[in-house]
Amino acid sequence: MTEQRFKTRRFYDMYLEFHEKIFETHVKCMQRLIAVLPFQQLNQIDIAERINQQKPILHASNLIIGDKELEDIFDDIFPIVKEFSYRQKESLLRLEELNDRRKISIKELVIAQVFGDKQKFSEIAEKYDVPATLLQRIFEFVASPFLELCAEFFTKKLSSYDWTQPFCPICGNKPSMARVNDQANTRFLWCRFCDTNWQFQDMVCPFCDCHDLKTIKIIFPSDRKPFRIDACDSCKNYVKTVDELIADKKFNITVSYVETLYLDFLAKHCGYQLPNHFKFYLELV
Repeated sequence: MTEQRFKTRRFYDMYLEFHEKIFETHVKCMQRLIAVLPFQQLNQIDIAERINQQKPILHASNLIIGDKELEDIFDDIFPIVKEFSYRQKESLLRLEELNDRRKISIKELVIAQVFGDKQKFSEIAEKYDVPATLLQRIFEFVASPFLELCAEFFTKKLSSYDWTQPFCPICGNKPSMARVNDQANTRFLWCRFCDTNWQFQDMVCPFCDCHDLKTIKIIFPSDRKPFRIDACDSCKNYVKTVDELIADKKFNITVSYVETLYLDFLAKHCGYQLPNHFKFYLELV
């Protein structure tokens, strides 16, 4: 085995093990949150008004999770990140000290991450010399258990509304993956932040809304698996896609997203933009 192949294999093993531990921790955090959060308060949100205004249901003012619950999740997630970091130990120690000294607000950073306030992370990164990509990924991990529970709460309610926007109806983030069924002529987008699925037009870019079929490229890996890349030459973004007619009926899209890291590197090789959160892994090892 060449040195490069060894490094690649080592990276993939680390990547999969890291996510396995994150998944296990998220499940425990969700079980804890179910017992303490007042989910009935979510019934006070006027879903119809939000959907009619083409806005996601959640926004900064209606998050029912408090500082204590988020701090507990941070305390569970942070040791896993420390365990798998090789190049960011000094930054992680600074972040740990900032948290211990209450120099940062975990809830403010969760809100910034969920609602795309990159300026907030840039300010902290510059002030305390902690990489913004590291901050964003950690606080995405911290936010996810709560967001997934919210998505579960709203899923049945959303079925009464027509949502065809290119961003998540729960948290407003762009999709990370899609599933298609040519037999049923359907395409569903998936949000990695809250595990929400929603229907969207086929052969339309969910990033720039380009409808020109000449700009849409479908890239199949050579191993003939059910996974592919749907890319846009207009904005150079892409979404990983699974063909439901070929895939195992028991496939889990969250697991598939992690396992198909090779598609992200293939997309990068083909000239498309690697999602920013992958820089976290490249900087981590």
